[in-house]
Amino acid sequence: MSDRHSGSVVFFRHLPKTAGTSLTTTLANIYGDGQCYRFRDVGEGFEGMFSSVLQARGDVLSLVSGHIPLHTVPEGNCGTEFAILREPIARVLSLRRFLEQQPPADRARMGLGDKITVADMLASRKPEVYGQVRNGMARFFSRDRRFADPASDEFWEPLPPAGVVEECAAALERQTVGTVEDMPGALRMLQRRLRVPYELDIGMENFTVERNDEVSLADIRALIEANSIDLALFHMVMKRLPKGLLPASYAMGDGYDRRTLFDPQPGTHYSPMQIPGRQGFELFEPRGKLCWLGDAGRGRISLAPSTQPMTLSVLLYGVVPHYPMAEIGFTVDGQRWATQHIQGEGNHTFRLAPIPPHAGPLELAIVQPYAVPVAAVTPGTPDRRRLGIALLNIRCEAA
Repeated sequence: MSDRHSGSVVFFRHLPKTAGTSLTTTLANIYGDGQCYRFRDVGEGFEGMFSSVLQARGDVLSLVSGHIPLHTVPEGNCGTEFAILREPIARVLSLRRFLEQQPPADRARMGLGDKITVADMLASRKPEVYGQVRNGMARFFSRDRRFADPASDEFWEPLPPAGVVEECAAALERQTVGTVEDMPGALRMLQRRLRVPYELDIGMENFTVERNDEVSLADIRALIEANSIDLALFHMVMKRLPKGLLPASYAMGDGYDRRTLFDPQPGTHYSPMQIPGRQGFELFEPRGKLCWLGDAGRGRISLAPSTQPMTLSVLLYGVVPHYPMAEIGFTVDGQRWATQHIQGEGNHTFRLAPIPPHAGPLELAIVQPYAVPVAAVTPGTPDRRRLGIALLNIRCEAA
């Protein structure tokens, strides 16, 4: 793989418990799932594995992501790099909720019971818990491997050395960062940084928040003491974040990234994972080869400029057998668009009237009549989504 391409790959360095599932959905929609790669495990020899993936995926890779600390893969391996931060106390409390939702065997391995208290987490000597609840952000953005290595004495020190803190602060100064607390602002920042010519939606809001759990004043004081470095770093970053950033607008001819637009070619079928420029869709589901419209009920696909007219045929699926598919609406740049509705066996094809040549991006929107809770279709499911219609594929034909 050329250095030029390596420099064009976007790197989402995912600090745990910072709405990563939601943001990963948004990013997969931007570039298309097939152009994204998420690393699941970070272990021995990971830096070599990271480089190998960039080499092997070659020209089809636009974005990589994962829980990848700075000491594991230093800065400079990709092009644009960014991270999302979260107020440290809220992040630890989110971790508590997450751990309580894990299988009993996993909790037992970590020495945790069904109900996990703040005291339980702070008393834990299991590295995967200890390293997260005691300045986990500083450990993540530090180049010092000892601070993140349980085999090192430095890992177990109450506070990191001053040099580590200064280094971590410098790394965060160089990072493009947003926060969970201002996710709309983070999305506007990303839109500009990634040169995306449309506004971004957050995906499914899986923020793992505290609900009705009791957290005492003593708990908060203990968390503040254990995470004083993270708190200082977080508020340092907050001070330099831009305020009141408006959505970016890209006039015709501006330098937007064409990888973030859908450029259909005549005679070609496209599955959801091959379609970039999506917003308002859930994650692509490999088994069903489809992606659902999200809670907003309006899926947007931004089309690349085209010198030729085109006809698109959109294949959709309804969540229940008698879903009113005939009431689905389509718009192109906000204008109602004529379609021919063809009913198949379970699936429905909507053949759009020809879309004329266009010098700039166009927005194709699919609007569903309503959504139903998944639990109403499959009782007892843990899936909390509301679903209506799903996109199966799009076929492009010359007009």
